[in-house]
Amino acid sequence: MQLSVIIPTCNRKKILKETLNVISSQVALDENNIEFIVVNDGEDVLDELTEKYKRIPLKIIKNLKKGAASARNTGVKYSKGEIILFHDDDILPGPYYFKRHIEVHQRHSKIILIANWVYPEHLINKGKTTSFGRYRLYFNKYISFGDQLHKTMIEQNLYEVDGMATFSCSMKRSVYEDVGPFNEMFEYAGCEDAEFSYRAMQKGYRCIYDEKNICYHNELDNFELYRWLQRQSRGIKSAVVMCKLHPEGKAHPTWYTNTPLQWADPFDVKILKIKKWLLSRKLVEKILFGLVWFLEKIKAPDKILFRLYNALWLGNTYRSFREAYKRLFSSEQRPLPPL
Repeated sequence: MQLSVIIPTCNRKKILKETLNVISSQVALDENNIEFIVVNDGEDVLDELTEKYKRIPLKIIKNLKKGAASARNTGVKYSKGEIILFHDDDILPGPYYFKRHIEVHQRHSKIILIANWVYPEHLINKGKTTSFGRYRLYFNKYISFGDQLHKTMIEQNLYEVDGMATFSCSMKRSVYEDVGPFNEMFEYAGCEDAEFSYRAMQKGYRCIYDEKNICYHNELDNFELYRWLQRQSRGIKSAVVMCKLHPEGKAHPTWYTNTPLQWADPFDVKILKIKKWLLSRKLVEKILFGLVWFLEKIKAPDKILFRLYNALWLGNTYRSFREAYKRLFSSEQRPLPPL
């Protein structure tokens, strides 16, 4: 067995089936060299998928409500491949996607390899039809993975980067075993991959981005405001866990602009924290959601709606950060009331 593809999923059966449809119908598979392990972290019943997708050597493993980090570790335990590929349930692979992962590992050692996702054309077109879709595509600059990276070329189409993302991330089994499993303190998908790559780079492994290996990010539910805010909330809680595990992470703006107000804070940071605190109030959030609903109905200018989306994001992430901070760091600092 050469390659084990591990697909964590949680209550996204429709999206998962679209991914398996593409794998089954469009991707060249050698059943002697590849296996697929779907780790079910949600409540959807998925057992019938092994019968539906007979062409795919597929296993379904239950891992109910234990989180993405646990799902990936569980998948590894059931896998046999020399190379492990962590693949998100909303990633549609191109025709030579799996082969490309294998070929790069054959040429390079001591690496973690990340593919390049782009949005499929139909999703970009759908996003353009709504204010929030345009906010995600253009204000957040979120059309392809490579656009978000600081990268250094090491050969044509391959770049060294400063971390990994597990939407499509492969490594030799020996690398995973040396670095150790994903830390299961991360209850949700968020920073567990960043924490893993941090430990990996400390051990001398390089994170490599493969610009040529294209896959398609089919995240239909991330173009809905409420679901997007939920994911942002989970992600920032994971950032707090990251700082608990690696205190040097507190130098990042995410930490010092969301922690309780301190006398020593610079004036601009104090103002930002007060703004976030006000936006995090439940009543303010309800008013903002009401404004968004009304202004979307009357097709208000994007400029106005983008500001409201940003305000909801600031308040939502601040409240979620503080919830995780209170649980993990409640005795660390004495904040100024009332923030």
